[in-house]
Amino acid sequence: MNINLDPIESQDLTGAFKITNLIVAGLSFLSALYIIAFGVVIGLLEFNVPAEAYAYGSFLFSFIGRGVFYTLIAVSLNGGSVFRLIAAMLLFIIGLVYIALETIPSISPPDNMNAEGSLLGLNDEEVV
Repeated sequence: MNINLDPIESQDLTGAFKITNLIVAGLSFLSALYIIAFGVVIGLLEFNVPAEAYAYGSFLFSFIGRGVFYTLIAVSLNGGSVFRLIAAMLLFIIGLVYIALETIPSISPPDNMNAEGSLLGLNDEEVV
């Protein structure tokens, strides 16, 4: 079985490689924006829990949901540098600890992980 690669060798594929590299760069940038957005959301939930957060992101209000979320963020922090590898490993371990905490009945979730502990109720409106 002989494959003739002569037509491929004679073509200039520089443009195709540039387009491919630009697509990869764009996707890497978008994935970085998602990781930053997830971090901001988790950070803000420590201080203020809007009513919509419990309605649309109820998985963040249980140990197992938050643990799975942390492990998914850790998996999406793939390679690139030692810092990203260490951050991914720490997030993955923290996610596994959160998942394990779900099985221990004597540990109750903190106030910001309860709908009752939020600063706003489900039917309250935020007044600025």
